Amino acid sequence: MEMLKDDPWGEIERPRMADTIAARRVDADLPWNFFWARGADGKVLLTMSVEGRSAPTAGLPRLRDIEVTLGHPDGGGNQLLVFKLLDLTQQDLFQTLCRDIISAATRADSEVTAASVAVRRTWRWHYLLRGGQGALLSSEEQKGLLGELLVLERLLLPHVDALSAVTAWRGPLGAPKDFEIARVAIEAKGRRGGAVPFISVTSEDQFDVSGVDYLYLYVVEFDEAPAGSTSSITVTDVVERIRRSLFLLDANACTPFETMLSSAGYRDEDDYTNHLWLEGAATIYAVTDEFPRICSNELRTGVSNVRYSVSLGECAQFETTMNVLAETFGIVGDSYDV
Repeated sequence: MEMLKDDPWGEIERPRMADTIAARRVDADLPWNFFWARGADGKVLLTMSVEGRSAPTAGLPRLRDIEVTLGHPDGGGNQLLVFKLLDLTQQDLFQTLCRDIISAATRADSEVTAASVAVRRTWRWHYLLRGGQGALLSSEEQKGLLGELLVLERLLLPHVDALSAVTAWRGPLGAPKDFEIARVAIEAKGRRGGAVPFISVTSEDQFDVSGVDYLYLYVVEFDEAPAGSTSSITVTDVVERIRRSLFLLDANACTPFETMLSSAGYRDEDDYTNHLWLEGAATIYAVTDEFPRICSNELRTGVSNVRYSVSLGECAQFETTMNVLAETFGIVGDSYDV
């Protein structure tokens, strides 16, 4: 691959004709057709030319600062997958993302896989802009991701079809609720077992029940495990376990699952071998109008982005069971609309 340059778009002139791009190939020795490019509006792009049969078939990411589009087939049947930076102040980070896309796609064994990998990698952009560092997930991020993964594995997959379960997962995208399927929402919280029994709430929308008929809180305890512990787990262990389940249940659920992992900042190449966790008690709470919480309709005009803590000791009366949750999914039945 070409040597890293300060600005791969620096020598590409802005085209004069509307709806055109100027481009140069990333590297003629790469197995796939990547190009650095610039649009008529001056925006910088990374493009990938693929055969029509290799073009992504799943929905393309919709992100705030990067636009992902797929052009119409040309005379030869090829299509152009375009990654366009909308905020030029983020060009350095965008270049990092582009090189990550290129590197990951280069390892693919087919063009269709390379295109799919390229699309999935764009979700890394969402994670990085939210403050991720592009390295291993922090301990707090690992606990948060583990909590969400266990909701998917234990609360959703046993009761709804695999594709509906995975597409209900919205936590890594910064959505108000971690999971929402039909009018049932679930918030996941991973916390340290020996800590003061509180959970942190990051917005006034997390426990707001308006717009849903049922809202549940799943709290699971995780403690760091000593090296050599036989009952410990890693983030990678749980990811691989769910991957195997999804492949057996419905392979169509695998791609959106990988998309959410990337958006959460999880990468297969990162090594979590030395980040061992012991899983402790897990509790499900039914969030009702009386549940300890702050909601947006209680705030004065101009107040937002509220962060607060909830004492779990005050939530004991709202504890519920897995059976109740299962009954809830039975009530909503086939009305899944995620």
